[in-house]
Amino acid sequence: MTNNLIIQMKGVFKTYLAGDEPFMALNNVHLDIHQGEFLGITGKSGAGKTTLLNMIAGVSAVSAGEILFHWMGNDVPAPFVPIHTLSEDKLAQWRGEHLGIVYQSFELMPTLSLLQNVMLPPDFLGGYRPLITKQRAIELLEMVELADHAHKIPAHISGGQKQRVAIARALVNDPHLIIADEPTGNLDSVTAETILQIFEKLVEQGKTIVMVTHDESFSPRFTRRLKIADGVVSAPAKSDSAKSHPCTRPLQLFSVGKIGARTQPKNSGSAAIILHDVEKIYENAAGKFHALKNINLQLNYGQFISIVGKSGCGKSTLLNMVTGIDHPTSGEVLIGGEHIYNMSESKRALWRGKNMGVVFQFFQLLPTLTLLENTMLPMDYCDLYPFNERPARALELLKMVGLEDQAHKLPTAVSSGQQQCAAIARAIATDPSIILADEPTGNLDSRSAETVLQLFERLAKQGKTILIVTHDPSITERTDQTIILSDGEIIDPLVARALPYLSHPQMLEATKQAEKRRVAPRHVILKRGEEVEYFFIVIDGEVDVIMESKFRKKVGLTRLGPGQFFGEVELMQGGQAVAHVHAAEQGAELALLPKKLFFDLIDGSPLTRQSIREIATTRLAENRRRKTDQ
Repeated sequence: MTNNLIIQMKGVFKTYLAGDEPFMALNNVHLDIHQGEFLGITGKSGAGKTTLLNMIAGVSAVSAGEILFHWMGNDVPAPFVPIHTLSEDKLAQWRGEHLGIVYQSFELMPTLSLLQNVMLPPDFLGGYRPLITKQRAIELLEMVELADHAHKIPAHISGGQKQRVAIARALVNDPHLIIADEPTGNLDSVTAETILQIFEKLVEQGKTIVMVTHDESFSPRFTRRLKIADGVVSAPAKSDSAKSHPCTRPLQLFSVGKIGARTQPKNSGSAAIILHDVEKIYENAAGKFHALKNINLQLNYGQFISIVGKSGCGKSTLLNMVTGIDHPTSGEVLIGGEHIYNMSESKRALWRGKNMGVVFQFFQLLPTLTLLENTMLPMDYCDLYPFNERPARALELLKMVGLEDQAHKLPTAVSSGQQQCAAIARAIATDPSIILADEPTGNLDSRSAETVLQLFERLAKQGKTILIVTHDPSITERTDQTIILSDGEIIDPLVARALPYLSHPQMLEATKQAEKRRVAPRHVILKRGEEVEYFFIVIDGEVDVIMESKFRKKVGLTRLGPGQFFGEVELMQGGQAVAHVHAAEQGAELALLPKKLFFDLIDGSPLTRQSIREIATTRLAENRRRKTDQ
């Protein structure tokens, strides 16, 4: 990193007028940004992160202070450019020549292909008109791993993929400075890692990147980190910086739900959502895209359910099927016993308003209404609750998400995280029985996210169905059930539980090829000494593993339940069955993976091979010890 300044902020203040009282978003900020650094700025929702980036980009005018830009190309000094004094046309030209911007919401043109979106000029104002070839645009899409989707329109890809297109577009003019507002907030962990690696490579090439985030686990990736709180920028305490690098932390796995983890309400057994053989196919100039394939689901009232999967796997499309926003190509969707696609569009919209609360990936508040008025909207639309009671109810909902003091502010006067909390309050305004949320905590700091999750947990205990799309493993650990999607199909959750280190495509392959077998009570599954041709996963019921002692006495080794497996000792050691295995009193259902598939999977997943080898070694040692003891 060089010592040359590229941005200098001197005594910057930013004040918004919210009603009769001013709100100070930035308070006397002094900040030097150096060429070639990866600067991270962390802070909670409402701290001023986005406002700070808007100042640097000239998107919003300063209330007081100076913002100076300086570029030394080929070591030739140039004068500082006072960004805060430039006209709109000059600002547009300056941004086009020097700046790449990645917004919190990606803002792609919906009628253009991804390739065309990348080729768009980043700013239509001023005289700057960049020229970019299709080949350069394809190279940028390859950089963010989306070249195969180049000719699709934004509606046919996931939210995470749209964000990666926005990042490619930000690089189109080879800018000196890139500013990124929560660029990984809506991405799964694998895609987020891809983006961070891209940024690190750009910094190595001499680019300057300023990234704001509420996720402090990214801190070790930055060459320098600052904190912002109440509009004041400062260096973090030394203790804050002692965090592990994300690449060196233990792999976080998606939990597939905890059986019996929650005492369910009385109506929890009744079906809230049923999808039967649902498929969704999109068609465009590039051909057909199969977004969902043969989806069969039953989700009950009183459940807190998560949907996970990599960007583009079909998570948002699945939510759209349940909400009635997008028609399935084939199959049935029943919500609360209603065939929602037999309704007219207008009737379905009214039904959705009364029975469903929807929290979108981007909050979609009406900018001219206060948070209180936004929260009251569904009550007005559905004509629920007496008119004079609606303000008090809306205020109570805002209090539940920690926004009581912000109720009379416009959305632009609060942070993005606070806007998302307001969107959640709005979603539950009509007391719906089903709540669907697409990455609702993606843009929230940890405290705000915890408030939202606790609220969802309380609502599920009251008998509501909560369906949440997320890429955060810590959230799936709190849900009753996890639906894992890969390439538009559902992965068997017990395959995922038994083999958690496999990639999602590998889990899907195991799901497809597994042979399901029902075993009667006490029926023998394996006899000691016979060849083992399968890796066995318990799907339902239980099985007993029994050994013979040196005196030929039968001794119970263990009882295995759903998500546990056996047969790995013999497959890994290359021998015959070392124990008897039979179904327990209630019988069992098993998934059998053929030997060849088993080895193909572990050959493609070193972590899975290591994990299973360790389990096999431990079990074999226990078998020998117990045999000797008996």
